[in-house]
Amino acid sequence: MSDTGMDEGLLREVARGHADLVGLLERGAALRAGLDLLGDGRDIAWIAEPTETDGLVLSQVRGDRTGLLRGLDVPQGLGLTGKVHRAARPGWVNDYFGAADITHTFDRHIDAEGVRRLLAVPVVWQGQVFGVLAVGARDSGEFDGRAVEQASAVADEVALAVAVAERVRLAREVAVHEERSRLAADLHDTVGALLFAIGSGVAGLADAAAGDAGLSSKVEQLRRQASDASGALRDSLRTLRSSPAALKLAVALREDTAGFADRTGSSAELVLLDDLPALPPSRVEVLVSAVREALLNVEKHAQAQAVVVSISRRLPDGRDGIVIAVTDDGIGLAADHRAGIGLSSTADAVGRLGGVLCVASETQGSGTLWRVELPC
Repeated sequence: MSDTGMDEGLLREVARGHADLVGLLERGAALRAGLDLLGDGRDIAWIAEPTETDGLVLSQVRGDRTGLLRGLDVPQGLGLTGKVHRAARPGWVNDYFGAADITHTFDRHIDAEGVRRLLAVPVVWQGQVFGVLAVGARDSGEFDGRAVEQASAVADEVALAVAVAERVRLAREVAVHEERSRLAADLHDTVGALLFAIGSGVAGLADAAAGDAGLSSKVEQLRRQASDASGALRDSLRTLRSSPAALKLAVALREDTAGFADRTGSSAELVLLDDLPALPPSRVEVLVSAVREALLNVEKHAQAQAVVVSISRRLPDGRDGIVIAVTDDGIGLAADHRAGIGLSSTADAVGRLGGVLCVASETQGSGTLWRVELPC
């Protein structure tokens, strides 16, 4: 990123690219578009994405000459890229090899690419760091505040686009699981019933063929084949119904929300505000039971026309966790409201896992907010 590369033209390009970036519904495409906005064809730029080991990998590189940086693993905190990721704020060095505040783990790679100065900015959305965008200039000079501001603007656009892409991905996965569950139910009701009928018929044939050794052998073979087919069907149904750990909570709550709408005729919607982490079954069970209790209370007492169930993963203090809110537009809580057995039991179950449950209305008639906060 040379000093003349990031000018008013780039700012205009960032503005024009906003709608296109947000419209990209695939994470990789959003990241590639960000690199295209950042690089000017003369410098080198890359996007580093988090790995399961808390490090980074340079997943996409633009303008490189050697290929050494492609797929490079960056352990936590190392180099300028790792430092920016850990701190979640921009960083730059105008003399890469003379910089004393970064590790020089990757000097060989940087030198081979002819990079002399480097600027890196985090890709952050609502407190979640999706990665780091970096641009290396091969000429001498200095990155100033304007260059940092412009690179950060690109990173912000990329973060928004990635967030949208992740929401779409999760929605697609939930929809796929729901379709698989529907197919499993259909197969159980049709093929399963047919195999059961075949098995029952073969059992009747076995009694009729008791005096004929040859016929009995063939009937026994049919019985084994029907049994094997039933076992294979059960295994297939189990696979179709299973969902990845990170989807179990979303799938269960979507089903409960749809069930509430079917029972009451009221509008009900599930909103996924963040990617959901994989939760232990014990936590999923407590959260699903808690939301079911909340929806039951709305159904019994709220006289609501609309309900929204929202899920996010950022606690008020910034820690990672699960926050589920059930909001209705009903009559609200009475002034002398006291928690019943169901609400008290739910609060106890959430509390045993280190979470909190609160229920409140601003004023009577303003609806009710039910909210669970559970650390991961």
